Amino acid sequence: MTDAFIVVDKPPGLTSHDIVAVVRAVTGLKKVGHTGTLDPFATGVLPLALGGATRLIPFLDEAEKVYDATIRLGTQTDTGDPTGQVVREAGVPTLKAAAVEAVLATFVGAREQVPPKFSAVKVQGRPLYSYARAGVEVEVRARTIQVFAMELLELGPDSVRVRIRCSRGTYARVIAEEVAEALGTVGHLDQLRREASGRFVLDQAVSMSRLSTIVGGSADWVTVLRPTRREDRSPWRERSAILGGLGPFLITPLQALGQLPKLTLSALEARRFMQTGTAPGTARGGDRAVLLLEGHEVLGVVPPGGQKAVVLARESQAARA
Repeated sequence: MTDAFIVVDKPPGLTSHDIVAVVRAVTGLKKVGHTGTLDPFATGVLPLALGGATRLIPFLDEAEKVYDATIRLGTQTDTGDPTGQVVREAGVPTLKAAAVEAVLATFVGAREQVPPKFSAVKVQGRPLYSYARAGVEVEVRARTIQVFAMELLELGPDSVRVRIRCSRGTYARVIAEEVAEALGTVGHLDQLRREASGRFVLDQAVSMSRLSTIVGGSADWVTVLRPTRREDRSPWRERSAILGGLGPFLITPLQALGQLPKLTLSALEARRFMQTGTAPGTARGGDRAVLLLEGHEVLGVVPPGGQKAVVLARESQAARA
């Protein structure tokens, strides 16, 4: 398997690390990493880097996210999502679509957002959720986020379903609570599906049932990929067949990093770069990272400001020598 990226359509109930463990097991790769977590209750786009592509994660452009979010009105939870305990209830006014759309429009633009107390944001080296679970209150600074669009998808008697297009680092849980307050009630984020993370979109994703079919010939992914300790795992196909089945879902580094400036190296420059890790002078010292290519193959990335280049596949040196 070449160094590549793959998008998994994460189901509810699994952590992002659970998905990484599954993909690591079925591919046989030691290096598999996600580019950003999804909460266990959330679903949708979870981009993973495979093999040497894990070195390219810092250069991905995932500045924009798209979420399909359902806000439950009338109840507020301590976590801001369906996993928490109800801490407040309020009546839900009769809502009209035009009025809701007017409220959503007020959220578009730059705004300050305080990360929720049940989040992985760290204060003095500890994630906020560890303070929250211990009942310790800590001061958290607001962050500037950007909401590019808020689209009303569905309106129910006690729910609002919206599509949120926003910057990286935006907490949909906080937006859900703020939207509910603006509508004259309280609320929490009831469902969340990530539709896009930068260039990675749902249309590229492999579902767990499809992955299960590729691996074990059955769409019953719980039995094939995550059996309980008391259950025998269904037989898996040969590794080569599994990797072949995953081929259509693989995203090349060139596709994933296509937003970067590119420099095509000659055969001699490519060999020198792979052997020494030193990029040609024309690729160094700029204010943007530069993608180094030989033909359509990504050899590495030169970070901005003259930092040390990242060599994607140093193990191929022997083949080039």
